[in-house]
Amino acid sequence: MTCANCGADNRPDARFCASCGHATRTHADERRVVTVVFADIVGFTTLSENLDPERVKRLVDVAFERLVHDVHDFGGRVDKIVGDAIVALFGAPVAHEDDAERAVRAALRMQETLAEYATESSIGIRMRIGVNTGEVLVGALRAGGDYTAMGDVVNTASRLETSANPGEVLVGAATYQATREVIGYESRGSLIVRGREAAVDVWAATEALVPPGYRPRRITPLVGRDTELTVLRNLVELSIAHDRGQMVLLLGEAGVGKTRLANEIAPLVLGIDPTTSVLNGRCVPYGEANPWWPIAEAIREACSIELDDALDVARQKCTQAVEFVVGEPATATGIVTGLLHLMGYDGPLRSLDAARARVEASSALYSFIEAGVKVRPVVIRLADLHWADQQVLDLIDDMSERLARQPFVLVATARPRPARPVVAAGWSSELHRHAPRPARTRRRRGVARRPPQRRRPRARPLDAPRSKWRQPVLPRGAGHAAERSRGRWRRR
Repeated sequence: MTCANCGADNRPDARFCASCGHATRTHADERRVVTVVFADIVGFTTLSENLDPERVKRLVDVAFERLVHDVHDFGGRVDKIVGDAIVALFGAPVAHEDDAERAVRAALRMQETLAEYATESSIGIRMRIGVNTGEVLVGALRAGGDYTAMGDVVNTASRLETSANPGEVLVGAATYQATREVIGYESRGSLIVRGREAAVDVWAATEALVPPGYRPRRITPLVGRDTELTVLRNLVELSIAHDRGQMVLLLGEAGVGKTRLANEIAPLVLGIDPTTSVLNGRCVPYGEANPWWPIAEAIREACSIELDDALDVARQKCTQAVEFVVGEPATATGIVTGLLHLMGYDGPLRSLDAARARVEASSALYSFIEAGVKVRPVVIRLADLHWADQQVLDLIDDMSERLARQPFVLVATARPRPARPVVAAGWSSELHRHAPRPARTRRRRGVARRPPQRRRPRARPLDAPRSKWRQPVLPRGAGHAAERSRGRWRRR
């Protein structure tokens, strides 16, 4: 096998060239719907004219290194870097359900990153970005070259970048339609771009309206989930009436109705006990540096803290919420410090090492919830747990231990991921531990709990030896088949 890059001979089964390291096997040509991000630095020519070439290279290297990092953070792939321009693909070779949204969020983040770097280095550079979505042909050229995309979508993205103002992100019609519910836009009308006969409708992206992974959902009647609703209702009633901590994991593929079923937990709980505190959190797949994001969302809801509240405002609201359940101002100070750290605010815990800060913040959360469940029942709903960081899963496990005898319910949704079996395996023991009866998993409708069925003894033939036809012995763990007598468990 001959390397297309350097011409060296390699073994027939070689995946990379032994001489230059270039990939010897290329992807087959295929049609894909991708979102193309075309970005160009403004002021590069003036920078090259006034500065030494070595310094220009160092400045551009640092800038592109940060920009490429932003592309990778949002699940994109850098197609090429030519001079002062960068081209990124979202949807090839790896596709996501929200590639258009990822591309626009990455473009907005790239603008922020470059503005911060320009301020740090005191250089006057800005960036124009064009984003377009559509069908392209992806593959490698036979004459040589890497995996790339070709088609009118790429050309239109380049023209949108040329038409954008410095610091602006322009998107095409397809990108706008796919992201208008989660990204804020301003219309720029129709533009006649060079090389196209028809006008192109253009919008300027301004800001992200919601965090990644959030979708506006229509409220529709719930059909065919009576069994699951009965299970949830029984668990909530058991938790509130008998102070038993309950944990439920709704496991299933995307689109089967996990979130719709979890949304029913709030009206169920409030119908049983109107004083119950129902908190919500969601794990985000990308774009968030705070690993405690789902826990932080639940804390913000409990303390009525907005996402854009300043530190002083957040501390005041958090102090009021903590003092309401704790009752002692001296104790509330340490809890408030830990909760603010989990929500991403700067505080004394920032100066500690990561392990110590995690212990202090987790202890503050435990104290806050333990004090809260003594005032009223608490229900926490966490969505998309398959995106959660490992330390969030560990915190949930510890929380289940501490709140096993409290009116506390945690309902989470997740997709089955073989790469991270800890999501299901780590929770199975907790479900059995806090369940009134052993739980069984139903494959079609998520997690349901039902008592094990007693086996009916088979009829003994008249001519069969009596020793071979004994009555079946039930296990000691079968709660419905055992009763407590004189301080000991005996079979019925």
